[in-house]
This record gives sequence, C-alpha cells and structure tokens, in this order.
Amino acid sequence: MRPTMLAVMAVTATLLSAQITKPNNLQTCLSGKYPALCDHSLLTFEQLQQVTAAEKRENLALCMSGKYAALCDHSKLSREEAVAVRQAERSENLRICMTGKYAALCNHSLLSPVELNQVQAAERAENLRLCMYGRYGQICNHSLLTAEQARVVAAAEANAASTRSRTPATRVGPRSASCESGHWIDSVEGDGKIIRLEDGSMWEVDDVDTVITSIWLPISDVILCGTKMISVDDEESVQVRPINRRGSAVGRLSQSAPSPYVIEASANDETFVINGEVFKAKTYCFNFDKGDKVIFLEGSPLGACASAKLLNLRTEKICDVWCE
Repeated sequence: MRPTMLAVMAVTATLLSAQITKPNNLQTCLSGKYPALCDHSLLTFEQLQQVTAAEKRENLALCMSGKYAALCDHSKLSREEAVAVRQAERSENLRICMTGKYAALCNHSLLSPVELNQVQAAERAENLRLCMYGRYGQICNHSLLTAEQARVVAAAEANAASTRSRTPATRVGPRSASCESGHWIDSVEGDGKIIRLEDGSMWEVDDVDTVITSIWLPISDVILCGTKMISVDDEESVQVRPINRRGSAVGRLSQSAPSPYVIEASANDETFVINGEVFKAKTYCFNFDKGDKVIFLEGSPLGACASAKLLNLRTEKICDVWCE
C-alpha cells in the first residue's frame, strides 16, 4: 500500500505543480516576447493560437526596428511584412553607415551607388577626425589621408606621444561605487586583459571577462561604476581593477557624473515614468522595474528630447527610449 500511496502523492504533486505553473506560463506566453521561456506543451489549442499570434506580432515589432536582423525570425513574416522589414533593415544599415564611425558594422552591399559615395565620404571624414587626435595611430587609416592631412596628423601623433611620455602615472586607492560617464577606450592590450582610457588610466580586466573585452574597440564609450566597466555600444559589463589613474581626472569626472533618477512606474517593459515624465522604449527595456535608479547618458530627464539613453544602476543595462 505504501508504494501505491507514494505514487498517488507524486502524481498529485505533479498535477498541482502544473496547475500552479500553467497560469504563469500562459501569461508569459501571451506576451509574445519570450518564446524560449514559453512551454507550449501546457497550452490548449485555443491558447496556442493566441500565443502564436502574439509571438508573430512581437517578432514583427522587433523586425520592423531594423536594428536586430540576427534576432528577427524572418520565417514568421508574410511576403508584405518581409518587404517592409528589408526596407527597415536597409534604412537602419544606412543610418549606421552614414555616421562613418562603424565601417566594420556597415553592410556596404546594401547601399545604392549614391549612398555608397556619401558613406565613403563620411568614413573619410570620421577617419580624419580620429587621426587628428594623434592618440590613435594604430587605428588611423593613413591611406585615406591627403598629403596635407597626413602632415598635420603626423604632427598631432608626435605631440600626443610627447605628452604621454611627460605625464607620470599615479597610483590611487579604491574608488567609490558612483558611476562616471564621459570615458572612452584609448587602447585594448594583452588580448583584452588591459584597457587604457582616454584620461591615461589603466584597468586590469578579470580573466573570465577578457573574452568580452578582447573584441572591444578603441574610441568606444564606456562607463565606470565602482569595479565595473560598462560598454555603451555593446551594453556589456566586465569586472575591472584600477592599475593607475591620473589624479587630475578624478575631480573632473566626479563633477560630471550625472544624477540618478527613480523609475516611478513601469509597464510591460515598454513604458516608464521617470521624474514625472513618460518615456517609451524603442524596442523593450527588459528588467527596468519600478523603484530602479537610472541615469541619463543621453537626453533629458525633463522629457525635453527626442530620445534618451538610460543606464539602470541595479542591472547595469542600457536601454534606448523615446521622450514624450
């Protein structure tokens, strides 16, 4: 009798667990946002139809942004939707290309001849701007410079090298946990183990995180939050330890650190009330919850902006939003 009773109890526990899980699973599935987290086997035929429609709707919204071609499931698109998505992806690619900053991310094959000429001009202009700093000789494409530009850049590089040699390195103690924006990467050394920033400070990356930093690019913007370094472009954070810091930079950066604001309300990972203003995610801001503190990397907490970039101090994630 005991084995039978144990079997009955096990079956009962399984059924109760399914009953408890099913409502949560259905809610997750019906959002359409998390297909990988949805257990479709728990759905009825009618629920499955609703969930399929929701997933197609959310996939279309993601695809239509044009930003996430690798995450877009093109197989779920109708012929008309596929045409619209391809146009959105072309437009987003053109936007990236026209900055001239991300030649490696620009798909030149999607550009028309006129667009290609414009993009090449933008890339030459951005390359010249980068070269003129004199600090990035290793990534300056000198072949794109005119003879006069090359002479000016050579002088800038010589001046930058002389300045670095005259400035002594200063070791400082542990830093506070406040976040500092306004930094960018000067160089990445030792397969991602050492990162030098624009202020001359050097940071040692935790061994487990070097696989991330090894592909970080110079001139990329980063934020320092205590012992965390966060890439603005990749939205990835790594553990770092200061090797040295320029004393003069500490005061300058602490003064420029933005003030945090509390998320007063959050709805569906899309709509947020911050400082009494409404902001809407350009796609989704996952895990941006009520009560979280954020800082504005771009845009205005007064809502006087077209768009803004938020850093969640709890999750260390970055999200782009529209200002209303």
